[in-house]
Amino acid sequence: MTKQMEGLELVAMCAVVILLAAAGLAAAFLTGLVTSVDGLLLLMICLMMGGLFTLMLLLTARDEGWLPGSGKKEKSSAVSAKTPAGK
Repeated sequence: MTKQMEGLELVAMCAVVILLAAAGLAAAFLTGLVTSVDGLLLLMICLMMGGLFTLMLLLTARDEGWLPGSGKKEKSSAVSAKTPAGK
């Protein structure tokens, strides 16, 4: 499996968890569960999961070079062996 395919799989898994967290938030508000302790715990867990996986998604996008102005720094071939000045 190539490195790009691994990155796409990670992005897909993060997106699924983010969507499930958003669905949990919507369900908590639509059912009126937010006014109870259980609803508040559900709200906090959904926010935590959504936030963590959004951060992971952004870090993966940065590492893959999908965000402008960032990404993996390629080693330049400009490094050359210098001869001592005395020789």
